Amino acid sequence: MASIKLNPYDPFDNPTENCAYRTNYNDINNRINEDGYQLPLIPEKNERKNIRYYFNIAGLGLLAGAVGVNIVFIIISLLLEFIMSGTFDYGELADAEYYINNSSSILIALNGLLFLFINLIPAIVGSRLTGIRIRSYFRPVNTKKSQLAKYMFIGIFIQATTNILYAIVQSIMQSGGINDYTADIDNYLGAKAIIATALYSCIVAPITEELLYRGFVMKNLSRVSQRFGIIASAVLFGLAHENIAQFLLAVPVGIFMGRIVVKHNSLIPSILVHMAVNTLAFFMNWIFTAMPDNSLGTATMIITEIIYYIIAIVGMVFWIMELRKSRLPANTIRQSYRGMRIALTSPLLVTAAAFHMLIAILAIFIQN
Repeated sequence: MASIKLNPYDPFDNPTENCAYRTNYNDINNRINEDGYQLPLIPEKNERKNIRYYFNIAGLGLLAGAVGVNIVFIIISLLLEFIMSGTFDYGELADAEYYINNSSSILIALNGLLFLFINLIPAIVGSRLTGIRIRSYFRPVNTKKSQLAKYMFIGIFIQATTNILYAIVQSIMQSGGINDYTADIDNYLGAKAIIATALYSCIVAPITEELLYRGFVMKNLSRVSQRFGIIASAVLFGLAHENIAQFLLAVPVGIFMGRIVVKHNSLIPSILVHMAVNTLAFFMNWIFTAMPDNSLGTATMIITEIIYYIIAIVGMVFWIMELRKSRLPANTIRQSYRGMRIALTSPLLVTAAAFHMLIAILAIFIQN
């Protein structure tokens, strides 16, 4: 009687995972082709090495992007200051720096352009190095338009909930004399600055960040466990924002977006959720910053906030309904030995997380 071979796309025999989302486990352990072979409880040396390779490639992509954007930003900023001042005089350079940082849309446009490339390049190159086709991230979504709309409402509910949580955390920090770092957009109310910010926040960031985090990073971290890939990519996504407010939002919404990407085997649902969350956040920030300090401005802000929380309540209802139908994949015992345990011994992945944590801590230190 012939021996049974393991399914290379489901070697852990996990019915809670979407088999269509998995990659071929032959790339990590080619012994699964052998008749009668069973994966050991604890992975052997060669299997651990191959898992660590994919984890490290994900970490390398994130680290190269994070370090690269800071270095390139500093270099271009210095060049712009010199070009605008036309001299190496300290006073003239300081004036040019102040104009760029406080009175011009140049800084916002530069940030958006840099992050466009810093998201795309690691995602494209990393996917190529790990044998993933970019087009595989954008397969047709087997879902109704009404379901995609529900996902966007859920994303806004998560955003509203984390806003309340952050207000509590911020209050606790301030009572201890600590102020969190947050980006200040009060100086960027010009038309060009608003357009540049809107283009990046509402269109470019949702597409490129999803390609990087829910595409390249999550796909490689999910090679041994979809549950680990969803949660780990969400934490890395949160750390990349380098401030507490966005971390508190990015992790839970990242887990939700990761879940629907795995469920539908496509980035399209997560891109739409990301667009909805960012667009509403941008609109709310603009309303609360630009409205005049009078009765009309106050009324506009109150009405806007009421509408926002009505949308969030609808999202909460959809979220409860979604939880009943679809939860995070579970881990088998063999998968639990191949996720976090190996990730913590993957130096490039750990370094990428530590880099963002360090920047976030330094930002708070400078703020205070």
